[in-house]
Amino acid sequence: MTRVRFLAPAAIALSVVATGAGQERSFRTGTDTVSVYASVVDREGRLVANLTKDDFQVFDDGKPQEITLFANDAQPITIVMMLDRSGSMVGNFGLVRDAAEQLVNRLDPGDRARIGSFSNRVEIDPPQFTSDHQEMIRILHENLQAAGATPLWNATAMAMTAVTREQGRRVVLVFTDGYDNPGRSGFNVSLGEVRDRLLNEEVMLYGIGFAEDCKTRAPMVISRSTPLFQRRGGQGRGRGWPPGLGGRWPRGPIPLPPPPPPPSPGRGGTPGRGDPTGKPAPYRPCMETAPDPALKQLAVETGGGYFELSSADDLGATFSRVVDELHQQYLLGFTPVALDGKKHTIEVRLRDSDATVRARQSYLASSK
Repeated sequence: MTRVRFLAPAAIALSVVATGAGQERSFRTGTDTVSVYASVVDREGRLVANLTKDDFQVFDDGKPQEITLFANDAQPITIVMMLDRSGSMVGNFGLVRDAAEQLVNRLDPGDRARIGSFSNRVEIDPPQFTSDHQEMIRILHENLQAAGATPLWNATAMAMTAVTREQGRRVVLVFTDGYDNPGRSGFNVSLGEVRDRLLNEEVMLYGIGFAEDCKTRAPMVISRSTPLFQRRGGQGRGRGWPPGLGGRWPRGPIPLPPPPPPPSPGRGGTPGRGDPTGKPAPYRPCMETAPDPALKQLAVETGGGYFELSSADDLGATFSRVVDELHQQYLLGFTPVALDGKKHTIEVRLRDSDATVRARQSYLASSK
């Protein structure tokens, strides 16, 4: 197996270790190499494996480049998984946790990960990257935060900070159901700052967007005085504030479902499955949610993938798909004509194939 160790984040010098016949040898390239990870899917969205270097074409600012580095075996992943814990996700916390467990269980022994959640603050655990599946699952059950705000870009930036000094392929996976809403004043990271860092630090972003549609449910009307939502200081959304409404109450009524009936008692008059005390679970109205479209755009620009789902879809299969795709990516490399400190566009094409290839769309030709 060929392993590639990255020595610098942009315009990268490579050290390659090859093993065979019981011996190991290493060599260092004498030139800077731009690395590009590419995912290939067919018309049905299935991953395409077993392509060769001759199947690919790489263009730098529209000019064809010689592919000087190629690998199609599974390269180790270093990933930070960030999970949205906003108020609108409360009813799906368990669903997302179980899906994230499926991702953890598909990581290879050489893969390393950290798990974060964002709410009224951003937290990433453990302190160092780990390959210990049991430790990651413990974090999913014990360390995720309670419901709060949606500091989407703050969380993305912190995940990039956690992964950017790591060697090899650096990946951030963000799961969210809403737009950026830090829920606090003072310094907050902007979308533009996140985009610039993704370019300069060469981090691959994957996004999973969660959208909930309440139109098919029986409507209920609430007013400004209904205590289901609470605004904080007249700015933005407080806990439970419907995503996408900004800081203003919308015109007209908001349709919501009626409260569900209380859980029925179990056998012998014992409490039912809804609550161990027998009390009905608190009513949580359905809220229309929509993930920030900028998440998809960032994923496209960095060569990652984007998936948009609802509670009716199989979240676990989608989280697992991210790992499967990362394990089947192709590593391509080429030597830039000049390290001019400018942003260059990258395009990866396939010869004689109707499959779709996804790869990052630009790089910074820096000698640093």
